[in-house]
Amino acid sequence: MTLIESYWKVFLWNKDGKKFKKIFYSVNKKKKNFNPYQNNSGTIISIANQNYCVVVSDTRYLNGFSIPTRFQTRIFKISEKIILASAGMFADAFFFQKKTKTSIKDYEYGIKKAISVESCAFYISSLLYSKRFFPYYVFNVLSGLDENDKGSVYSFDSVGSFEKLKFNCIGESCAAIQPLLDSYFEHQLKLKFNLRTKSIQDLINSIKEFFLKASKRKIDIGDGLQFFIINKKGIINENYLLRIE
Repeated sequence: MTLIESYWKVFLWNKDGKKFKKIFYSVNKKKKNFNPYQNNSGTIISIANQNYCVVVSDTRYLNGFSIPTRFQTRIFKISEKIILASAGMFADAFFFQKKTKTSIKDYEYGIKKAISVESCAFYISSLLYSKRFFPYYVFNVLSGLDENDKGSVYSFDSVGSFEKLKFNCIGESCAAIQPLLDSYFEHQLKLKFNLRTKSIQDLINSIKEFFLKASKRKIDIGDGLQFFIINKKGIINENYLLRIE
């Protein structure tokens, strides 16, 4: 027993007149909590339109304050018309995306046709919910074309709850970008503007501006942008530089 510990033992004994209960040890004991999770950042925007979907992700991979790689993809192709994007812990995201694609391939082999984006959303929800007691530390957004070739976006939390949206932002910089998205689409509605009349390139330029504004305020977003456009012809990929600092 050290000198400080013996002092506090005598002090507490004399003050209370009761048996010493190792208060000093209970207050100063450092608990070693097991934490298997880590946040590797990632910000994803997904927008659904009448005849296409746009999915955008940054490429910066963070581990604390270090940047192991600046060109990490977080978007995974499920089928010719469906894309799954995941933000959060990359190890969980990589395993979850691989498991989802393998299971969907087995499902499509059994029914002899391609899975619909709605059925894929329900399957992903059940897969996440099955791990609710030790969940995947990932936040997913599923984008694709439905049976009528209309854009669909489904946003998931880590335990499987999901909803269908017109546009959505998930990931580390969601708090910075989601208000910009809300303001942008609210402005278009006030002008009675139909998004179908707007070219995809104008929409891409607006999204790049949103990411650029967020990258000036947060260190977890930057380096590059990956654009995936889903339409009737398939999936188109475009890459852009964002900020390398």
